[in-house]
Amino acid sequence: IPNTMKFIVSDSEEQLDILMGDIIMVTRHGGMLRWNDGNANHNIMICRMLQSILWCFLFLRSCSSSATSKYRVEKHIFHAIVDHYSFRPTPLKTFPLRYYVNDDFYVPNSSSPCFFYAGNEANIFQFINNTGFLFEASKEFGALVVFAEHRYYGKSLIQPHDMSYLTVEQAMADFNTLNVHIREKWNMPADAAFIVAGGSYGGNLAMWLRLKNPNLWAGALASSATPLKHILRETNDFARIETEAYGNVSSHCPDLVRRGWKELFGNATTSEGRATVAKELHLCHVPFDNGVADSIHGWVSGALETMVQYGYPYETAFYNPLPAFPFRVACQGMLQAGTGLGALYAASNVYYNHTGQVGPCFAIEEIVGDAVKHWQRTGQHHRLEHESQQQQPTSALKQARNLYSYRGEVMEDYNAWGYQTCTEVYQPMPTNGVTDFEIPFTPNQSAYYERCRKLWNVKPRPNWEEMHFMGSHIAAGSNIFLASGQLDPWRAAGIQEVPKGASDSIIVRIIENGAHHLDLRESNPLDPSSVVNIRQEQKAAIRKW
Repeated sequence: IPNTMKFIVSDSEEQLDILMGDIIMVTRHGGMLRWNDGNANHNIMICRMLQSILWCFLFLRSCSSSATSKYRVEKHIFHAIVDHYSFRPTPLKTFPLRYYVNDDFYVPNSSSPCFFYAGNEANIFQFINNTGFLFEASKEFGALVVFAEHRYYGKSLIQPHDMSYLTVEQAMADFNTLNVHIREKWNMPADAAFIVAGGSYGGNLAMWLRLKNPNLWAGALASSATPLKHILRETNDFARIETEAYGNVSSHCPDLVRRGWKELFGNATTSEGRATVAKELHLCHVPFDNGVADSIHGWVSGALETMVQYGYPYETAFYNPLPAFPFRVACQGMLQAGTGLGALYAASNVYYNHTGQVGPCFAIEEIVGDAVKHWQRTGQHHRLEHESQQQQPTSALKQARNLYSYRGEVMEDYNAWGYQTCTEVYQPMPTNGVTDFEIPFTPNQSAYYERCRKLWNVKPRPNWEEMHFMGSHIAAGSNIFLASGQLDPWRAAGIQEVPKGASDSIIVRIIENGAHHLDLRESNPLDPSSVVNIRQEQKAAIRKW
């Protein structure tokens, strides 16, 4: 190792170059390593050491920068108990849980309500900036608005290398005790109503908080909640709903995607075929070996799924900059391409490069990273373990995948979510390639469990969540508004009709032409009338609660 090492940080936080002798490594999206001599084994020990140094550098840098909100919010810290369910002391008694407050329209010393967002699997600012409905409604109700971060996410960390205290139950206890704390801190009267809201996993938390502690929560807005994980495990409904969105644009689009998978895996077996793949998908260089097909599959699958999940009727940038109804734009591109590989490129280019932010070509290492992120985000550990086993021991792709994924993305929240999907949030999803456009795949429970064992030495409890939190059997509850988007693949695991015997205070709505938690987003002139009407229903329900 030379005596001098030079770090160059670009204006964009997406890219960092390290120059060390004749080795140049480029790091993007949380740590993908690329070196310019093409040698998979080139100083891998040094690369691992440099990656550790880099994480320390980026961590200190990230601590010095503050997240920004499009809404005015004030930061507060709540010292939450580390272990709510044991009276024995823990190494750390409490940890700093972040929550942000907007009191622009709040009327102190009154019975004004509190709108409380139950944070889920990301930095809390991701939800502050995408939940404008609560800020808009607060003016009408004179409400205090609170966004609470979920333990182990963002900066509400306990012990990043010890996930023992990361459970749904512990997170709900955080929010319950924070509820009591806020009542006391703001000197609220006993009859002040706390309305809990959340989207996706946060929607689950909102519903479960109301069901478990109606003494604290007057009602729940559960948007795009997914409490019925057994449907994800037993059917291909998730992929089927996704496929239908493209098929409703043109019946040819799903067929083009199916052709694309065949052309991808068929060409990946030879060097000439891989050159064809590189040309048609606009890759920056020809892949080293046939293992690239699995990663490209995950990369494209992530694009296809996310463009439907976040298929909003206007331009957004939830993960990447996207046009309105991006799956429609992608399908039109597929039709213009007319070939299988052309269809895969059309989809990927809309999702990953809509504004030209990537440039003229896609780097293999970033494809590997995006594929890993997709499978981690959706909790598909069996896919990651399967692909890891498929790679040759000396494969450059395997080295890159291991560097990127085996403890999750250090600088992001995939590590914590990976743990949760290895414990309570068990949701492997099969596909059949007939009623969906995916490659036929049956989840391998042994592979899933093995990866969980390797990473955290834990074993999933497949039925725990529905047993403990009632699944769809919520008729004994009250004051819950469940909304799911018609387009959203996660609707497959949602409660889509009012449970038999439930009171009329449990409301279930499907948002026509609606995507993932569209109802919680700020109003937009391009919103479909369906979501405009549902927001009015939600406010009417809040008044009753």
